[in-house]
Amino acid sequence: MTLGVAILGTGRLGGNYINTVNISDGAETRVVAEPREEQIVDLKVANPGIDFVASYEDILDRDDIDIVVGTLPHWLHHKAAIDCLRAGKHVFLEKPMALNTKEADEMLAVAKSTGKLLMTAHTQRYFGENIKMKEIIDSGDLGELVMVNAMWVKPLDPHLRPAWMLDGSKGGGMGQMDGTHLIDRLIWLLGDDIYSVSGITSNYTHPELSADDTGHHFLRWKSGKTASITRMGWKHGITEYGADYFFTNGQAKHRRAYGRKGTTGVWIEKDNEWESQPFDDINSQEVQFNDFVQAVVRGDSDSPTPMTHGRKVMRVFDATEESHRTGKEVIIDDLMS
Repeated sequence: MTLGVAILGTGRLGGNYINTVNISDGAETRVVAEPREEQIVDLKVANPGIDFVASYEDILDRDDIDIVVGTLPHWLHHKAAIDCLRAGKHVFLEKPMALNTKEADEMLAVAKSTGKLLMTAHTQRYFGENIKMKEIIDSGDLGELVMVNAMWVKPLDPHLRPAWMLDGSKGGGMGQMDGTHLIDRLIWLLGDDIYSVSGITSNYTHPELSADDTGHHFLRWKSGKTASITRMGWKHGITEYGADYFFTNGQAKHRRAYGRKGTTGVWIEKDNEWESQPFDDINSQEVQFNDFVQAVVRGDSDSPTPMTHGRKVMRVFDATEESHRTGKEVIIDDLMS
């Protein structure tokens, strides 16, 4: 049996998902929902066997659709996911899960009541360098992990982004776009026992925008580990995307090339020098979606990335916003909810 897939939206990732779905083991793209005709002219020519519709609501009653891939703007995630779940579809949703924890909780409640999978596509755990770093951490070869400095600084380029990405009320801003990636990675690598969050969120480099371009936050774990998140969408500077890890018996780091800048790699400290570590180059989007398809085929009760993980990321993100508003450290006592 081949599972039918509908893709919602053709923004930065939507068009790419057509092939990602089609090369998966057991699924095929049958519908693409996109109201902007100019976005799908070439896609229609290249994919004559796919139906193109103007609204995701056009796929809700179709019994040939088993999985929905959501690549919609952030502010549309909540309603679209709930509508699709209630229509009996499994939902594979691009990150972030929602605009806030409240929306995430409502989405999870519907997934539970319908018995359908709702997975937030946080690709970080499928990056080869992150998988390698997790192996290093779990091996204990460098001792116990003590602290991490995670960073993502890059050009914001507002003129290249759709208007909603620059509107904080619609989930725009670098906190939702990049900050949630870093939070996801830290939860996966260090654990989900985060105790508190503090820091600032602002738009230092683009004060004319209604969405943030800058964030600097400090996270504490109940286990005693700590991490900092440094992110900025600047006007000019050196792109840096990765993290530094400090252990009781050594150091490690990973970097990822971004926008043709930098080098993707993993290194550990050896004899006061950085020694490159081998790792597999993985197409994170393809592997992650195929894992989701296999979970649906098997009838799993949870998705490969647990359904509650997207909610955990949103809870920490909400805490970064609250800390900025109040100027206080925010204690997190409901991450596991």
